Amino acid sequence: MTTHVRSLPIPPPPMHGETIGSYLHRLADANHTTVTTLAVVLGHGRRYQRADDTTDGWPPEALPRLAALTSRTIPALLHALPALRALDTTNPDIPPGSEQHHVIRLACRLCAARLGIHNLVLRRTADHEHLCPSHRRWLTGSDQLDVSPLPDVLRAHRHHHRIQRRHGRRGTSPAYPEAARLTLQWFRTSSPPELHHRWNQRLAALPTEPFGDPHRPSDQRVELATYPESVILTSLLTSTHWRHHDRLPAEASRRLGIPHHDLTADLPPKNSTSMRKRPPTSQRTCPMPGHDHPDEHDPWEERNTPAGAAKTTHGQAPAGFPSNLSESRSQLDHQP
Repeated sequence: MTTHVRSLPIPPPPMHGETIGSYLHRLADANHTTVTTLAVVLGHGRRYQRADDTTDGWPPEALPRLAALTSRTIPALLHALPALRALDTTNPDIPPGSEQHHVIRLACRLCAARLGIHNLVLRRTADHEHLCPSHRRWLTGSDQLDVSPLPDVLRAHRHHHRIQRRHGRRGTSPAYPEAARLTLQWFRTSSPPELHHRWNQRLAALPTEPFGDPHRPSDQRVELATYPESVILTSLLTSTHWRHHDRLPAEASRRLGIPHHDLTADLPPKNSTSMRKRPPTSQRTCPMPGHDHPDEHDPWEERNTPAGAAKTTHGQAPAGFPSNLSESRSQLDHQP
């Protein structure tokens, strides 16, 4: 099956989680050939782009041939390249969902350089892995900004991991994009002002964008600047206690550390869902805000959010929050 396949002169090592297309392109670049030529040797004619990560159309002998080309064992390739596991006939029982809920991102350049890799690498990452904890590089986008000057972003990333472990990927996958959409909308409308000032300070701490408009930062930089607040909203949207609670907007204001007096003019009390009448005690199915609840109390927020540090009381919701939050809850309720 592999008697006519010779090893390539320069077989670069695969990076853990790398896509099939990325690795084939690196093999072709290192040996001055084309991806199409490698595809023919493997037994299929697919033209791979770097972000492609599927083995559809691969014959059974493709995996041994790739092992022969790269001078690596099949188990080593299966460990490094997740898409190849669909071809593993020795272990057909792949755990359900193990190949889902991933995002294709650029690998950390410093991690790649440590392995002797100096060209472009795309790899699978979990959808909540937005930065490299080893080198503190933001992986969303091509700039891979250094977030060392932003310790609150590093803390928020650890908090995001805890949310994922607590609620699972099925719960956090739809919640974070919705939370990021809300904070992006607030940034574009400069409301509420307390949050906008906080975000501008984070943007000012980042390296200057050479060809960008300093007054119109890219969406990638805005996502980085608003990430701590997006994680706080994610923790609320994934909470079974707070998602349908009447005081959800007020609790979000408290955790975001937004003063009450800055929000009164933006949102009249009569339009605020936080001003609804509380149900009678006999009809309550869960504790009200201020009481201990496994989903309500989070030590991270008590230590690291402005609300936790100041021990503020419940305030009003930021402008646009109640209507958008209703959409968020509606969309999350229809998730499978």
